[in-house]
Amino acid sequence: MAVKRLGGGFVCLVLLWLGGCASPGAGKVEGLASQGKVYVNTLKKVNQFALEQSLQFTADLLPTLSRNAATLEEHTHTMRQRHALLMEVADYLDVQAAYFGSLEALAKGDTSEATKRSLRNYVEAFNKLPQVDTVTRAKKDGITGLTEHIAKWQHHRDLELVLKRDADAVAQALWMNQQLLDEQIQWLEKRNSLVRQVSYREKVYKPFVEDRKLTEGWKKAWIDDIQKPKAIELLEQAKAASMEMQEAWLNLLRGHGDFTQLTGTFAEVNKNMQQAAAQLGGGQAQ
Repeated sequence: MAVKRLGGGFVCLVLLWLGGCASPGAGKVEGLASQGKVYVNTLKKVNQFALEQSLQFTADLLPTLSRNAATLEEHTHTMRQRHALLMEVADYLDVQAAYFGSLEALAKGDTSEATKRSLRNYVEAFNKLPQVDTVTRAKKDGITGLTEHIAKWQHHRDLELVLKRDADAVAQALWMNQQLLDEQIQWLEKRNSLVRQVSYREKVYKPFVEDRKLTEGWKKAWIDDIQKPKAIELLEQAKAASMEMQEAWLNLLRGHGDFTQLTGTFAEVNKNMQQAAAQLGGGQAQ
């Protein structure tokens, strides 16, 4: 398997050479499924973080606009729509978490019909995508047709059947998570840009050209305007983690990979998110 990155995206190209694949064990599936639950939980927190920052940026912006009924109604309606949309995204992530939970149970030896039925239901629910107009829903050729490339699971037929059935659907869901993070980044960049323009004008430009005394607050505002916003930086880290999860899924299908490194990746995103939330809690655009 080769991995090709184009335009910041993740396109997986499965090549013809498949000889010599190791016979995978249930432990690999259990490990990946366990990490999958952590991954989805992390994305849910990032999703909530993005919503809170979007609300904060908009609240910072509103006092600088024309204070009339139309302005308030427009931005309130927009943010209500945004809130509803991100609740859809949260539901979509909940389905993925439930899927990984059932997959982990199967890998641990729970071959009950209830577990198998749950897996079927969850993977079918992946098709109900959040209605995000700016996210492309077309399937990528590089992450379809994976079934024939799955390694032989000599000691766990149930897992092999599930992975063959779900290979493409899970890959598509993980790829969709990346697209949703891209959309979140673009949305926050637009909202934050407006706030930063106002902040620059009031806190940096005017004090400088009006020859006021330039305090430490002025220096901080000038530096903050140059640096990448922490909220955007956090979402980009989450996007990179999402790409790692896609690659881990493809490695699992081939019977390769050690997924313990994902623990550190997701822990780092969570730590940085807590720090960013603490720093941005006051509503300062950064």
